[in-house]
Amino acid sequence: MKLQRLHLLPAAALIALAIGAPGTALAAATERVVYQSSADCTSSDTVKCYTTVKSAIEAADETQGDSITIKPGTYTTEPLTLDINVSITGTETARTIISGGGSGTIITISGASGISIRKLTFISATSGIRVTNSSSVDITNNVFWLGTSGTAISVESSSLADIINDTFYQNGTAISTAVNITIKNNIFSNNTHHVTASGGLVLSSSYFTYNAFNDTNPDGPDLTSTTNLLSVDPLFVDPATATRDFHLQEGSPCIDAGDTSIYDTWYSVINRSDIGAYGGPNADTIPFQVSELTITGTTSTSISLDWTSNNSYLITTDNINNAGNPRGYRVYYGSTSTGTYDGTDADEGTSPIKIDLHTVSAPPYTLTGLSPAVTAPAAPTLNPVEFANETLILSWPSVSGATGYKVYYGTSSPPTTPLGVGNVTSYTLTGLTNGTTYYVAVSSYAQTTYYIAVTAYDNTNQTLSPGVSHESAYSQEVTAEIGSVLESGLSNILSEYPESITAYPNLPNKGCFIATAAYGYYSAPQVQALREFRDKYLMTNTPGRAFVGWYYTYGPFAAQFINDHPGLKPVVRVALLPAVGGAMFMTRTSALTKMFALAFIGLMGVGSVWVYPRRKNHRPR
Repeated sequence: MKLQRLHLLPAAALIALAIGAPGTALAAATERVVYQSSADCTSSDTVKCYTTVKSAIEAADETQGDSITIKPGTYTTEPLTLDINVSITGTETARTIISGGGSGTIITISGASGISIRKLTFISATSGIRVTNSSSVDITNNVFWLGTSGTAISVESSSLADIINDTFYQNGTAISTAVNITIKNNIFSNNTHHVTASGGLVLSSSYFTYNAFNDTNPDGPDLTSTTNLLSVDPLFVDPATATRDFHLQEGSPCIDAGDTSIYDTWYSVINRSDIGAYGGPNADTIPFQVSELTITGTTSTSISLDWTSNNSYLITTDNINNAGNPRGYRVYYGSTSTGTYDGTDADEGTSPIKIDLHTVSAPPYTLTGLSPAVTAPAAPTLNPVEFANETLILSWPSVSGATGYKVYYGTSSPPTTPLGVGNVTSYTLTGLTNGTTYYVAVSSYAQTTYYIAVTAYDNTNQTLSPGVSHESAYSQEVTAEIGSVLESGLSNILSEYPESITAYPNLPNKGCFIATAAYGYYSAPQVQALREFRDKYLMTNTPGRAFVGWYYTYGPFAAQFINDHPGLKPVVRVALLPAVGGAMFMTRTSALTKMFALAFIGLMGVGSVWVYPRRKNHRPR
């Protein structure tokens, strides 16, 4: 679906008006940034945030020279049409993924000039980019992996495009073109058709140069006339679906094999021109994110780590052209997580810990010289205990500084059997005996927790910054608890006994007490008041127990009848009011209150006996 726009005046006219009008100036360009989560999005006058690629494109204004930056994430989008001149750039090629959701064309460039699309990975679509009636279209440093029925890029007649430093992997057709266009410094790997041309077109060697193929393309254009053609295995790091890491391994024939003539200024600085999505002056400089970080062991002062090595030659090679620059990994750690690592107590002295592979073998790696220190937390406060069949349900509010909790239980007070339950604020004790009173309490404990992440950095000897420049984003974070464990005292001690909430005999899905059926749920305060009255005043004597036995025998049938006739529930609730009120009075009031109430009732009874005869004596004769 094309993104419709209303252009009242051509762009040139608008510019002329803006320059010519007194007291006016051109509006500043706006960077429009796309995030996966709105929580990461902070807009300003010059930066606007969006959560879909489509919304950013719709808001872009070509007269201001707007640009669109897409942050790492997977974006499944409906077909998009670009008819204005903007640049769309991913922050990190491998992790900025644009999906077509399995069909359709992801981006159609129609009637535009001066568009650039860079550092994105296109997946799962019938077509990645379609160029029609457009010119000066720059498609560079992208990865295309649409599937064996997809066409990565199609260029129609009357269009011009530069397709430079891209990687095409497992597409039905990598490039389909009707005109001679610049196709240079690209890697074509495992496509059904690498390049196809319509109308008998033979690609000119002046346009089609310095490309690498890892297999032949018998039904494509005549490639024998092209120059600097490589038929090689590019040695990708890991092109598997889960990673899509198309960086080049050490020894790849695509390293420094590209055309440098189009990058004169850049080449004089870096002195290298790689083929593929990670070559050229606009290539992504962020190494692939470290994966599978795990803790393999701990002591009271050390944490052993392991992770999957990054096999990009920029990480595994000691230098670039004998520059001798270090490369390797950084270990970030501290007592806080996610980007605020503040560790300073390991043997290296500061965080992050920089591991240069030419001096230290990593991974694996062990953080040593740690000095964990912790303060005992306060005791929790145990909430009222809930019960079920052979079960007690405990909960408590979290305690500041606690890294875990222990539940204590037993049939005497204080309870002495501990259970470590981890860093949670609720726990269910099961396997208990119905009718047996259990005493329960909770304690909190604290142990020093280290939060750890790892990054990889390259050998270009440039300024490092996680996920920004020449250093990967943080790996998935791991945690380790080491050192002494300090435990609080016990919480308040509560007692309760488990009990089946279904009356006997069990009526499947319907068995319950009459009050439960009337009020709709077992934890209703009216039901609980009747239960407490039963426990305190009926189960403690023979007549009371006999009544409870009779009720357990016949009550479920009445409860089932009520459930089958919900219109009776309000009537039953009214009928139960005296019983519920009496139960609440007997179980929820103090002994002194009960004494005064009974005394008052007694006085009222005596008074009624005294008044009644006097009234009889004064009846009219």
